[in-house]
Amino acid sequence: MVMVLLMLYVMSILDRLALNMLVVPIQKEMGFTDVQMSLIIGPAFAIAHGLFAFPLGWACDRLSRRKVLFGGFVVWSTATVTAGLAKTFPMLFASRVVVGAAEASLMPAAYSMIADRVPRHRMTTAMSIFGMGPKLGNAFAFGVGGWVIAYTASVGTMTFPMVGEMSAWRSALILLGAPGVLLALLVFTFREPIRRGISDLTSRTKQVTEQVGEIAFKDYIKQRKTLYILLLLGFSCTTMAALASLSWVPTYITRHFGLTPKEYAPALSILYAVGACTMLLKGIIIDWLYKRGYKDAHVRFYTFILVLALPAIGIAFTTDDFKVFVVAYAALDVILLNSVFYVSATIQLMAPTHLRGRVMGMFILVVGTVAPTLSPPLVATITEHVFKDQAMLGYSLISVSATSVVLAIIVLAISLRYLRPEMQRVADDNEAKIQASHDAEAATGKPLAATS
Repeated sequence: MVMVLLMLYVMSILDRLALNMLVVPIQKEMGFTDVQMSLIIGPAFAIAHGLFAFPLGWACDRLSRRKVLFGGFVVWSTATVTAGLAKTFPMLFASRVVVGAAEASLMPAAYSMIADRVPRHRMTTAMSIFGMGPKLGNAFAFGVGGWVIAYTASVGTMTFPMVGEMSAWRSALILLGAPGVLLALLVFTFREPIRRGISDLTSRTKQVTEQVGEIAFKDYIKQRKTLYILLLLGFSCTTMAALASLSWVPTYITRHFGLTPKEYAPALSILYAVGACTMLLKGIIIDWLYKRGYKDAHVRFYTFILVLALPAIGIAFTTDDFKVFVVAYAALDVILLNSVFYVSATIQLMAPTHLRGRVMGMFILVVGTVAPTLSPPLVATITEHVFKDQAMLGYSLISVSATSVVLAIIVLAISLRYLRPEMQRVADDNEAKIQASHDAEAATGKPLAATS
């Protein structure tokens, strides 16, 4: 199940990032400015992704998560193909809106199923495997995606049934999106996990957990509003820093180093693949810390390593040596990308079972809307209106990324004051519920339902 979910995550990143490598040919054919392209690769995707995250999270709490994910995968793959057929700015913008909306089904469904299938003390390791998706997706995008783009560029125009001749960048999007319609069927190769929670043990222990199990979403969030505001703000900042570089790095490499996707894609593919491997290591480390009493290990660990992002940003976007850039950007990639993994694992451990999808949807709504909506256009605006020189893109990236990281470090450090007692309370409550079930078993002499 985890490996299928990982593969779907990789494909979603491929569909998402393919357009980032096609900025230059799209601008040449369509005449779009940097700001127009930033709206397509940023807000068009992000706003829809955020707005649909909560309703799709609700759907994952109420309906079959496999079916929700299947529908989302088919729609976003079809929309990627449609992007290749777009003839105007509104059409290309609209196709990205659909991709963003459909991809919002992935994380609520995947994290919820993993949480229901994997024991708590192994959950972060399992989630870290799934969390490798963005990095493997980046590697796949720049590896396979780069190869497809290079192939279509070498061939020139390609002819497709019913649609006729397509230019290279259009052909690339069609070839990358079409297989997803069939790959979506893989969600039916595993069973829908049984929704679990201590409150589901048996009716004999229902009274012990009824208060937690019945709490409404708005009441749950209201009682912890300071903690959630800090987490939302902190991870919005880290996502802004990550997306600033992720959205514009392909264009930056072309402008600063004069390399084409065919020339730089292999290096970035290897870079992202190596970064993916570190996700599993970080997951093991966090599980080790969690078992030793650091219940806030996910956010605490991430806040600590964020400090290392600042020198990496400075080196990556000031050097004139491509090899030095690759090393510095690799370090930045390991630190920044997929920061949502840390807060997602925390949510699955902290939130009540019946609210996980909606809490996750709330984070995607806020973090997944604010950061991508602001970050790529902000970089473009600074380049065009502050530096007034496309060659200064690197300094625009430094301005946005470094400022966002500093703010994230401050906010997340403050959030730990509220997160640690909340996580400890949840852990204590779970222990009390387990003890109550054991007491009920001893009193009745009948075994209770087994729990994982």
